[in-house]
Amino acid sequence: MKILLLLAAAGLLYILQDLIYKTFWDKNLSVSIHFQDKAVLEGEQATLTEVIENRKLLPLAYLNVKFQVSRNLVFQNMENTSVSDFNYKNDVFSVLFHQRIRRTLVFSCQKRGYYEITQSDIISSNLLMTSEYISTLNQNTYLYVYPRYLNINCLDVPFRKMIGTMTSRQFLYEDPFEFRGIRDYTSTDPMNSVNWTASARTGDLMVNVHDSTSSQEAIIILNLETETVWVYEQLHEIAIRLAASISYYFLNTGVPTRMICNGSDCITDQVAVIPTGSGLRHVNAIAEVLARIDLTRTVVSCTDQLHELTNKMANSTSAPLYIMISNSMSNSLQ
Repeated sequence: MKILLLLAAAGLLYILQDLIYKTFWDKNLSVSIHFQDKAVLEGEQATLTEVIENRKLLPLAYLNVKFQVSRNLVFQNMENTSVSDFNYKNDVFSVLFHQRIRRTLVFSCQKRGYYEITQSDIISSNLLMTSEYISTLNQNTYLYVYPRYLNINCLDVPFRKMIGTMTSRQFLYEDPFEFRGIRDYTSTDPMNSVNWTASARTGDLMVNVHDSTSSQEAIIILNLETETVWVYEQLHEIAIRLAASISYYFLNTGVPTRMICNGSDCITDQVAVIPTGSGLRHVNAIAEVLARIDLTRTVVSCTDQLHELTNKMANSTSAPLYIMISNSMSNSLQ
């Protein structure tokens, strides 16, 4: 009789714990996965952080967290990772009541791109691990891997001369909004440049000195068309790196820069066109768009883009410097 009672009590306890875990296992349980905030360049390392927090009295002896990321992100420790079309992470935790676990994973970025994690699966069980419970959680994290910057000094001498000629012409006009300092007055200085406050203080005429500003913009045309059925991805990647490097060079020397590309943006599904801008923000804006170019999508005609551009610039009084980067030499493009 006692044995029967014990068996009945054990059976009741089993049913009770299974019911409790089935009802409450994912209550007050949070699992967040997020990339680091800062973008990186191709070849650099970045981090991914997993945070598991169990805010209840029910411990989870077994918690399996599964998610997938691009295989272009190679983890330093490939334990619990299977690789096929993606990297499939499969991490196992044991979480006590009111416990928070934080794990940081280091990986290497093998290729430029826009990488995101949109969801994760969590799997747990009851206390005796006889039943399994599954839930899918939304994640919202992304990482920009910018194209690697090339040393443009390795380019041909005529091209380096062309860049040097343009940058030497940019310092023709002073920008009245860019104050640099004060110096002594000379006979060639206009009177509206005199700083009367400084002149009264020193007893001699002093004039304001302003920084120069560029009078010409650079327009970089990145053509990702190919003339054959084969897509030479490596050549296209080099072209993208070259576009990033040249734009960085111009923006770093104060030349306003525009980017026109016929490749598709993986987020907007539109052609990757960036209007004229300058400064550090524009450097990042160009790098972000170049990172998002998806070479598997259809490109538009670069010839059509050039016709549209020349029509728009027909009545313009400015004379921008055009730079085309292309591995295609089709007759229509020429």
